[in-house]
Amino acid sequence: MKNRTHYLFSLGLTSGYVMFIVDGGFYAWLIMLLSLLTNFFSIAPNFIDQYLGAQFKNEGVILTRNRHPLTHSPWTVLYYLPLLYLAQKSQFSILNMIISLFIISWSSHLFLDSLNPGGLPLGRQSIFSNHPIKHYKFHLSYPQRTRRLCLARIPFNDPRVNQKLERSGLFLFSLNCASLFLSLFRS
Repeated sequence: MKNRTHYLFSLGLTSGYVMFIVDGGFYAWLIMLLSLLTNFFSIAPNFIDQYLGAQFKNEGVILTRNRHPLTHSPWTVLYYLPLLYLAQKSQFSILNMIISLFIISWSSHLFLDSLNPGGLPLGRQSIFSNHPIKHYKFHLSYPQRTRRLCLARIPFNDPRVNQKLERSGLFLFSLNCASLFLSLFRS
């Protein structure tokens, strides 16, 4: 999916979190404002992959759209455990909400990438063969043969799917803004 699609879909999910978990009032408005900023974490895996060089280019043309397992695997949920521990031990509820928004935005990126034909890498295939004498080659670079989790086969640059996901995220965001505006007039 495109970066814009990742951001807007994540914006809808985080605003849905605000709508269903947080009561109205100033606190909900503050979380909505923070969600606009923390949703940039939904495009962070793509920027990290570009920095790691996981997308190979030849004369400006992307040959393959590989995802590095350090950023795009379902195992990255394990990265969140220290953050959740920090959020639990902190006395600030704002820090708790920021960490929750970060986790939602990163997870929404993983969900959208699992809909692509490339899927999410689960890890390397076994480097040992059944042949006992055959040696293996140790790779420090990007693993070329990986198992993948793929929920659908939607092309990453399909404009119709990107547009529908963007609109659904904007719809959830506008729905939450409308409910917050209506809560101002009720009180």
